Amino acid sequence: MYQRFIVCVFGIMFLVGGFSTSLARAESLSRQIAVLLHSSQLRGAQVGICLAEMGPAGIEPIYEHNADLPLMPGSNGKLLTTSTAFAKLGAKAVIKTRLYRVGNNLVIVGGGDPALGDPVLCQRVGWKVTQVFHDWATQLKKLGISRVHNIYIDDSIFNHHFFNQQWPTPSSQRLDWYEAEVGGLNFAMNCVQWAPRINPDGSLGVNLVPATSYTPVTIQARRGPNESVWLWRPPGSNQLSLRGMVNAATNYYMQVTIHDPGLYTGTVFRHVLRESGIAVTGSVIRRTLANVGGAPHLVAVYQTPLVDILHRANTDSINLMAECLCKLLGHLATGAPGSWANGDAAIMAYLKSIGINVNLVHMVDGSGLSHHDHIAPAVLVDVLAHDLTLPHAKVFVDSLCRPGHGTLIYRFRGSPAAAHIRAKDGHITGASTLSGYLWDHHRTFIFSVMVNHYIGNVNGWEDQVIDDLYSDYR
Repeated sequence: MYQRFIVCVFGIMFLVGGFSTSLARAESLSRQIAVLLHSSQLRGAQVGICLAEMGPAGIEPIYEHNADLPLMPGSNGKLLTTSTAFAKLGAKAVIKTRLYRVGNNLVIVGGGDPALGDPVLCQRVGWKVTQVFHDWATQLKKLGISRVHNIYIDDSIFNHHFFNQQWPTPSSQRLDWYEAEVGGLNFAMNCVQWAPRINPDGSLGVNLVPATSYTPVTIQARRGPNESVWLWRPPGSNQLSLRGMVNAATNYYMQVTIHDPGLYTGTVFRHVLRESGIAVTGSVIRRTLANVGGAPHLVAVYQTPLVDILHRANTDSINLMAECLCKLLGHLATGAPGSWANGDAAIMAYLKSIGINVNLVHMVDGSGLSHHDHIAPAVLVDVLAHDLTLPHAKVFVDSLCRPGHGTLIYRFRGSPAAAHIRAKDGHITGASTLSGYLWDHHRTFIFSVMVNHYIGNVNGWEDQVIDDLYSDYR
């Protein structure tokens, strides 16, 4: 009895001491952030901060400032999409693209894979972007097929609204990779890589990767002493024009988006077949497999692991990856073609099912590119906390960015916290955000720092909030 009493007394003293220490740390952190909040960069800005620790009973708040204020998330919006996809599909999920033969025709059936022919993923394994199509051509030749008629593309898993009308819409921005169109069948990030060329006769040309007739180019640029050149196309068209001034040929390739990803995919496949010695006598046509007519015979399947898509979405912040996951979630939830409407509804339903206050969320896409997206910092912290409870949670955590890599390549330089962080940043005009995890000595912290309508660049300011969290609680 006496020994038990002593243990209880010392246990109470330990708890009181631990509480006092935690309270002192919280007060110190609060003072430090209060100073940061008076930065001239934040004059007129909206700032939301939520810092918490993952404890035995769930998340325990450490510091909050406007934690329930919905703000533009930028690419932090991807965290809701990728978290939902990870929970719904699982760590071992794959997304498939299938090739069928129907009579003398071929049909490519898209599964919503955003990574087919992704130049970065291909480069990692030493592939050309068209490697999958070359492999399919080899398989067809093994089957004795040397001639086909039409190439049908079935991208009906998603609707054909390829461009989100609530994205920023300056015509020049539509040409940038981060506003690539979104289809049920995608290829090479729905972009063409290009570089200006000076021909032997001194005239100008353009090198395209992949080589394709889908994007004919007219030359309107001229040679000159300066290098300022770009490719332009009107919305809804694939007629490119080279504009500006070319000083010299270059091996540096740039990217321009294409219109209608499905037809682009089929056209590039047709080019590869012909290059491989398989005659294509017909056209590239959009039609569902069921409506082609005849019995389908599966020729080949290409599959991309979900983990690769999550990494490209969260570490490299590729919008197309998150947008395809959004539409795929909508298709899986409804059975209808995936759209931004049913995709965002599926994400909201998932958030509600795990106890998130969905009144603090409004999303019109899957990536956070739109200025109409709004999420409260507390929501991001709650979602990231729930991710840690899922099977194979490390797979999701590892999809987030480490400082010195991906979009955080220049963040937290020289910071002692850098080695302990996995996070996602976000930037659109008027919004800068940072959310993720911080580990130290077997403790797990979750954070979300969101700033809207700031002055200059607030990356360093956001980093300092996390540095202060690390230094106070290490």
